[in-house]
Amino acid sequence: MNNTDDQNNILEILKEAISIEIYGKEYYLIFSELVEEENAKSIFKRLVGDEGNHRVILEKEYRKVSGKSFEAGVMDEKNREKARHVFPESLEPMTITETQEALKIGIRTEERSIELYSNSAQKTDIISSKDLFFKLVNFEKGHKEILEAALYYLGQEGFWHGYSPPR
Repeated sequence: MNNTDDQNNILEILKEAISIEIYGKEYYLIFSELVEEENAKSIFKRLVGDEGNHRVILEKEYRKVSGKSFEAGVMDEKNREKARHVFPESLEPMTITETQEALKIGIRTEERSIELYSNSAQKTDIISSKDLFFKLVNFEKGHKEILEAALYYLGQEGFWHGYSPPR
């Protein structure tokens, strides 16, 4: 692969990665509003912050590789819409089953991120991108573990303290 191909390939990967982080941030933001239990709320707020930081890092890398800034307006809206569709429209608190399903979607999103970043690190010769992808793999593995622990807790206890309706 020549440098231009590698650069174009990485820019496409970075766009997809930014898209996933936008979706993740929006998704966890909605979750943080649904959860009343303070520990759970703070976990999801932390995930919101992490995904936002990842997006910033990815956009910096995009700028570095392409020489121009990244415009994410349309992507923002599409991913917000996708994230919102996961959650029930009603003002009823989420059932255990709905909560478990939502957590599973979060886990699958983290798995997609891990796979994307792992594969992308192998595909590029751009050192800064390769390092960034490896770093993000570790972050996303941590997120996946947090969500799996929440899912496990919910399965064991049969409830998760306090859901309030989406705002």
